[in-house]
Amino acid sequence: MGSTTEQGASGHVGRVADYYDDNTRRFLLVAESPGSDAIHRGVWTPDVANTAAAMDTVNRLMIERLRGHVPAGSARVLDLGCGVGGTIVRLAREVDGFVSGVTISRVQAEIAAKRFDREGLTDRCDVICADFAELPAEPHYDAMVAVEAVVHSPSLENLIPSLVDRLRPGGRLILCDDWATEKDRGLAARERCLDQFRAGWRVGSLHTVGELVAMSERAGLRLVEDLDLTPYLHLGRPRDRVIKLAVGAAALLPRLRNRLVEMPFWANMIGGSALQAGLSRRWLEYHLIVLEKA
Repeated sequence: MGSTTEQGASGHVGRVADYYDDNTRRFLLVAESPGSDAIHRGVWTPDVANTAAAMDTVNRLMIERLRGHVPAGSARVLDLGCGVGGTIVRLAREVDGFVSGVTISRVQAEIAAKRFDREGLTDRCDVICADFAELPAEPHYDAMVAVEAVVHSPSLENLIPSLVDRLRPGGRLILCDDWATEKDRGLAARERCLDQFRAGWRVGSLHTVGELVAMSERAGLRLVEDLDLTPYLHLGRPRDRVIKLAVGAAALLPRLRNRLVEMPFWANMIGGSALQAGLSRRWLEYHLIVLEKA
């Protein structure tokens, strides 16, 4: 459905890095569960009793799908687009092995490294500041996970084969992200909403789940599970409604909106508001996808 052109890939990656360098500390302050070191969304499945548990849902689901699929004692797991290391720490407590992370953001890498030191995990966790599309040839991994990360890739079609090359046979790739749907394709309101999501959140690859599965199969992966988590998101919270009003006011002045979307703070507001609209109308869905290398 869409990836950033090859010509603009380098500039796009730089814009993603700037976006997170400028926004990460604010994300941590206004997170759904402040102090959790998680900057992804909470998922309120029926078994969740509080905000902290909702923020851990995706981690828990990934851990459940890694158990029995990574070797005890020698496992190597990589978190793609690892943020400030919250998922890495959670995985390290459950996986008997070494957990690495890669983030394009210098600020996030510094925060993550400090957390590993604080938690006494520097012998089992590390983080590098790099583009996850340009991983070193070694090591190879038993599993890779990515939470709200691969949507930033300028080309998911190119990214998937490069990740497969670094997965060991039988290795799992678990992706939890936003995916486009076919609903109302061509409708002006839908296309405008998705364009605002792409621009605001620095989205380089917005594909349907079907498109992801097809490109994954071409790269040597098979689909193990497709879990739709959209019904368990809390949409339209009070702060979301305030942001919607602010973004709506800016939309009345197109020149102003076009300038604001280049500013990381406002870009997050514009992209986030469009995401809320897209999810509520099912133009977008939030899925956890489990893929496995033959």
